[in-house]
Amino acid sequence: MITVDKWYPMVQPLQTDIKAIAFEKAVERVLDEYRQALQAHKIDQATIEMEVELYDKRAKINTIELEMFADRKRLQIFV
Repeated sequence: MITVDKWYPMVQPLQTDIKAIAFEKAVERVLDEYRQALQAHKIDQATIEMEVELYDKRAKINTIELEMFADRKRLQIFV
């Protein structure tokens, strides 16, 4: 006699450790957060560099304007 198991064999799922799956997901989450933190840090550094550059340009413009006024005062003293 042919049993049902021969024609319809039961496939058992793989025994996976739930803790291992949870650990892998936690590792992926931490790595994603780390990548995002690095990207945010790079953006912060770029903005700081741009702020310094703008500050330097403003300071240069202010010194040029002050020199323009200083030259007029010198000429007025001689007149």
